[in-house]
Amino acid sequence: MPFDLDNRMTTTDTDLPLKPRLTRSEAKARTRAALMSAAKSVFAREGYGGASLDQIAAEVGYTKGAVYTHFASKEDLFLELLSDGLFRQIAFLETLLEKARARPEQLNDLLNDLLDELDNPGSEIGSSLAVLGVELQLESRRNPQLASGFTDIIGRHREALKGLIAEVFRIKGTKPVMDLDTYGGTLIAVVEGLALSRAGGLQGRVASSRQVLNILLGLEPAVHNVRKKAP
Repeated sequence: MPFDLDNRMTTTDTDLPLKPRLTRSEAKARTRAALMSAAKSVFAREGYGGASLDQIAAEVGYTKGAVYTHFASKEDLFLELLSDGLFRQIAFLETLLEKARARPEQLNDLLNDLLDELDNPGSEIGSSLAVLGVELQLESRRNPQLASGFTDIIGRHREALKGLIAEVFRIKGTKPVMDLDTYGGTLIAVVEGLALSRAGGLQGRVASSRQVLNILLGLEPAVHNVRKKAP
């Protein structure tokens, strides 16, 4: 079977209409994005230990050689994927904080939009990212070096979350029942634990992150019906 320049398995295309050729940089960017998307699915489904580069490549019809063109190892790909997701989540939290300060009367709606994203496995900052966070913690127990490069980004993530939590209680005019660092760590643990339970096949048997975090943050509604959306 023939392969293209990115080591992707191809079929003959003599009967297909001609399409504009991608530049080399465009092709590399497309391949990298496809591999990261595939890796996200495979790591979430198989776990870090159970996933292989062969599985990731096969998920989108590439060879393992294509993976090595873009990533030095499975560990490198995993860390790149998690870093990308955390940076996106930090940006989301910082934007949400700015919106909450500008429109405090919309605090509940803004936060519930965030919580809906956290429960969405298809979101770039959703439950699949939370499962990757759990995988990092589990694998780091066996390989402490794995998380050594994550100290800075994890710290930035915690600071962004703490800033948002502080603003929530400031707007509500109430005091948190625990220090902000503990609050942030607890919220992360809740989101990761619920995401892992759903990934393990317990969907429908556990509450959503939205329901639990509404309770922890003292928001409304808590475990009641989902907010009504405009038609």
